[in-house]
Amino acid sequence: MAEYILKRWFEEQLRFRLRDGTEEETVYLGASEFLPVLISKEFGIYDQEFVDWRDGDWKPRQNELRDELLGYSGNRNRYLDLTEAVRRQQVVPFVGSGMSVMSGLPTWAEFLKQTGEYAQCDQLELDRLICCSAFEEAADLLSTSMNLTLFAERVEHNLRINDPSYINGAVCLLPNLFPALVLTTNLDNVLEHLYQLSNVPFSHTLSGRKLSYYQHLKNPAERFLIKLHGDFRDQQGRVLLSDEYDEAYAENSPVREEVTLLYRQYNLLFLGCSLGPDRTVQLIHEVASNAANMPRHYAFLETPDSNSDRIARENFLTERGIFPIWYNFPHDEAIIALLDGLSLDGT
Repeated sequence: MAEYILKRWFEEQLRFRLRDGTEEETVYLGASEFLPVLISKEFGIYDQEFVDWRDGDWKPRQNELRDELLGYSGNRNRYLDLTEAVRRQQVVPFVGSGMSVMSGLPTWAEFLKQTGEYAQCDQLELDRLICCSAFEEAADLLSTSMNLTLFAERVEHNLRINDPSYINGAVCLLPNLFPALVLTTNLDNVLEHLYQLSNVPFSHTLSGRKLSYYQHLKNPAERFLIKLHGDFRDQQGRVLLSDEYDEAYAENSPVREEVTLLYRQYNLLFLGCSLGPDRTVQLIHEVASNAANMPRHYAFLETPDSNSDRIARENFLTERGIFPIWYNFPHDEAIIALLDGLSLDGT
């Protein structure tokens, strides 16, 4: 794991311990403010305190959480298979909107609800569509209930990271684990900023019709971000409305071609993805139904409420070649522990 991410998390939890046993984030001497991290660096104890926290607190905690997770419902052997695929550099992350939430961005459902505040539409109908994961239809309803200029602005403003320092959560572990190739259906710019900050910037960011360039450009020495549904800054190639999905997933389209090839070539790891009845999952089902000896794919997913729901969900996913690794902790807490265990450098 990139050490700078751990150091940031270490600094976020630093506190002054006062004589009465209470803790403070800052202390004052007169009007001067003193921060724990600055004091620790000034006295030359920062590095040792960080190592003590990492090896004596953070790492054991991740091991404990992960061991608990892997004891659940067939998780352990699937996770071992995934770890081996990571070791072979055969795994490519498929990043969904859930991985951007800790950076202050909305999930897809939340984005549609937020945009609904600017639309003159039937709010009950919008809520119904969102609740049943009919996101294309919800986006269509919004786009016909407000002018397209305003709609485009809402897409841009609600899905933009203005300050890269706000990027946080499990997504921060991806550059160290997967520096070469990332797939995403997200329109936001979290991954671009994150990989730049991590000193492994993408050589190419491909979306829209440019997706077809990947097979010609791919090179082990270069890094690629493939944005299957385009970018919030560019309406050309953006996939949000039904007619845009129709074009993107049409026969011989760049999206269809790239998803098909990558699904057959790599072990995909779905992160922050709902994996519901959307176009991407429909296409994955088609590919899985027609491909012999297809690699196994994995997803970190929240455990359904009941055992019968879990069994049904597991059958739905494995029919599409996706083998779930379930968690019953808060999303980011679980994903961090699971990703940490995949780290090849042990840090």
